[in-house]
Amino acid sequence: MSDAQPEAGRTQPEPGRLALIAEATKRAGLIWITVPGQGQARPAWHVWRDAAYVLTGPGEQDIPGLGDTGQVTVTVASKDTGGLLVRWTARVSLVEPGSAEWSGIIGALLAGRLNEPASPGESPAERWARTGQVYRLTPGENTDTVRPGA
Repeated sequence: MSDAQPEAGRTQPEPGRLALIAEATKRAGLIWITVPGQGQARPAWHVWRDAAYVLTGPGEQDIPGLGDTGQVTVTVASKDTGGLLVRWTARVSLVEPGSAEWSGIIGALLAGRLNEPASPGESPAERWARTGQVYRLTPGENTDTVRPGA
């Protein structure tokens, strides 16, 4: 976990809940993202590195409205039972291509991306920088449902 402090005016979940969010989300192959005003939750593969990182864009997963909101709800289900493990509120931020954060996460996203379509003349990372978006979903203070062992 990072020693970074939350942004001014922002709080994080208490340490025990943050640990539960991190462990459950890290182990989940799929999370469900609910964007305010967009109806049903959307499934999304992700990579966990102190936050959930999600790739969107042409040829990638479609999560309408993710880039237009500052907050979403993330639901994590048990791989074993499909039951709810944890539901948490996330702050949404865009990871800028070429930034230090981009450089630090892009390798993990490349490793986690299954069945990456070939792009003649450019690497997946180059294509994502040109046409996709990577979003960081950082746990916020509202962890409304926690059911360990579901």
